[in-house]
Amino acid sequence: MRNILRYAHPEVTHRIAHLVMRHVSPFYEIEPHLETELLGVRFRCPVGTGAGIDKNGELLRTFQKVGAGFHVIGSVLLREHRGNPHPRLYRYPERLAMINAMGLPSKGVKHVLKNIYRADIEIPLIVNIAGFNIEEFVTLSKILDRIGIVKIVELNISCPQYKNIDLHNPELLYDLLTRVREVTSKPVLVKIRPRNVDIRKIVHICESFKNVGLTISNSFPIKADFLSSGVGGVSGLPLYRLVFRLIKLVRDISDIDVVACGGVFTSRQVIELMRKLKVSLVQVVTAIAYEGPLAIMRIVKDLSK
Repeated sequence: MRNILRYAHPEVTHRIAHLVMRHVSPFYEIEPHLETELLGVRFRCPVGTGAGIDKNGELLRTFQKVGAGFHVIGSVLLREHRGNPHPRLYRYPERLAMINAMGLPSKGVKHVLKNIYRADIEIPLIVNIAGFNIEEFVTLSKILDRIGIVKIVELNISCPQYKNIDLHNPELLYDLLTRVREVTSKPVLVKIRPRNVDIRKIVHICESFKNVGLTISNSFPIKADFLSSGVGGVSGLPLYRLVFRLIKLVRDISDIDVVACGGVFTSRQVIELMRKLKVSLVQVVTAIAYEGPLAIMRIVKDLSK
């Protein structure tokens, strides 16, 4: 199965992986000493999924079973959105990397909420939200404020598919966080891109609000003429050192809460991020795309040892 997921056509394996993950049976009991905290929320372990694995909340029980400390749904949009036409995924198995240009496919927040209510789970949820304007972010934040199992709202300001708005602009980011804080008291994460950001200004803005942290980072945007949109985001192992350096820059100026996302495949990387950079949580994405949900179980077991 691992070889199928790694080398078959990415669009096919994406569907196969979702089918397998919905029916996965293993259950892993997490050791108590792995508990951690971020933005005042307790997590049973620091390793969980990242945005892109479960866009519509269809795999909630799966990742609770395999030992994830938390699960990220999204990116979630206000309304249904089909995303980019095919082809929109490309893999580099020899580099443990991917390029995606999904274009924010989403069944909409109503569909996601139905899945959350049905799931009957205990695992803390982080919902990654996206919008094509600030008002959509605000509306989604207001809706999620009422959902108890959703512990943190993650603002995806860094999707490579955004064309008409750059929320890394300090004035726009400040406006966004001001508006979001008016409608929710939940902790907020701001998910940024790995390059071409004024990290000092972003950190300063986030620190001016209560219970706001950073997710570092989203995929690395590049031109990709072989994909339908012509632009894609690189994820996977090549992103790890770039993410590490960016978090190091943040740590040189601040002790703000940080979630690491990008190229994590092993428990050694998790330990490096936590010990050297004081990262609280680590999101795993591409490793799951290549190995399935048992990638989480493997990393958590090794981390426990």
